Amino acid sequence: MTERFFKFRGRFDFSPHPYEIGNPIFHNRKLEDNFFALKLYSLPDGEYKAFYDFHLNHYLLRNPDGREAFFRKVNRSIQRRINFYSAKDPFRSVYEIHSANLDKLEAFQGFLNTIDEWNVNTSTEKMLNQRDAEIAQLKRNLADLQAQLDEILQYEASEKIVINNGNLASFMDLMRQLQKLMLPNGKRLVSTQGHSPWYKMIAKNFVHGDKLIPLATAQNYFSSEDSSKYIFISDKDRAFDIVPVKPVNRH
Repeated sequence: MTERFFKFRGRFDFSPHPYEIGNPIFHNRKLEDNFFALKLYSLPDGEYKAFYDFHLNHYLLRNPDGREAFFRKVNRSIQRRINFYSAKDPFRSVYEIHSANLDKLEAFQGFLNTIDEWNVNTSTEKMLNQRDAEIAQLKRNLADLQAQLDEILQYEASEKIVINNGNLASFMDLMRQLQKLMLPNGKRLVSTQGHSPWYKMIAKNFVHGDKLIPLATAQNYFSSEDSSKYIFISDKDRAFDIVPVKPVNRH
């Protein structure tokens, strides 16, 4: 039994779906390609995708893995008709109709090319050109990434700063004090939108004794005091007070 691809209207159905093919009385399903083309000729360009998807979904109900087979079927049918109309004598009286049909078919072929994920309509030369273009783009991207990496590495230190073992809390207390320092003009000495620059800087550039400082640990020193993860620093761990040389002008 020959496989059928397209959805026909029901017999004596005079209110079919606008994309169904065939007529209400005559149903020769062997001519489904002809009926498909006739329906296509009546559609505006903007409905090509909806028309294609309507019949594709109908086909997939019976052939769940048939997406490529359906595409090849439609593509082959359209190309045959393009070749047929292209070979017609332009001086015959029906040429105007043939030309209009050819325009529709070529426009629909253009749509098919946009969804050709199997490269059915792509020549070997074109595929090689596409591959070369993709390789060239990848090389440009790689060069850009390498340039970015080189710039980042300029700011990478060859070693980390060592906080004396057992004095992490004292160091963190100094960082907290730095956040609050005010200049004589009443402005902050340093400021950030959030705390992440502080704890990420510490986790990246400092070690506690011979051990790395986990990012989460550094972050907890800068969490909100209301947070259950906030690390309080006791008075015995506060080894220094940063005192301004000049008093802050509060006015």
